[in-house]
Amino acid sequence: MPTIVKTDSGNWKAVIRKTGFPTATKTFRLKRDAEDWARRAEDEMVRGLYVKRAPAERMLFDDAMDRYLQEVTPTKRPFTQQSEKHRAATLKRHFGKYSLAGITAELVAKFRDERLAGLDRLDAKGKPRPRAANTVRLELALIGHLFTVAIKEWGVGLVYNPVLN
Repeated sequence: MPTIVKTDSGNWKAVIRKTGFPTATKTFRLKRDAEDWARRAEDEMVRGLYVKRAPAERMLFDDAMDRYLQEVTPTKRPFTQQSEKHRAATLKRHFGKYSLAGITAELVAKFRDERLAGLDRLDAKGKPRPRAANTVRLELALIGHLFTVAIKEWGVGLVYNPVLN
């Protein structure tokens, strides 16, 4: 049974303590939202589907990419390291301020379509200069691997990799 308490700041805090699971806590502006979240999270725990999403909601794409470049990229060949650092700058400009949980398949598809159309770079006449399909493919591969590493190795609570969808 979840506990829902009003905090000093006027928000509502939901706390779930269930045997076999870590304590889950989340704060909401409305009591109704706290009740809904607690009911849903407790149901997921009972069914064995609960994933702790807090780390994914707190970690920004910028921070995740920096960690990836420090931990994963050095294990690759020098040429690949150099190209990944270049691609990472482009990806950080586009996804940088999103949390990992906030990056959806639709957002990735929009990024892909804009890059293929060349909407982010114009020629001298002001017309879009499309990117090569392979360039976009390699950028998507980098995002996909970042999410795979975050899910499998860093323990970031994501249900799926948005690039695979």
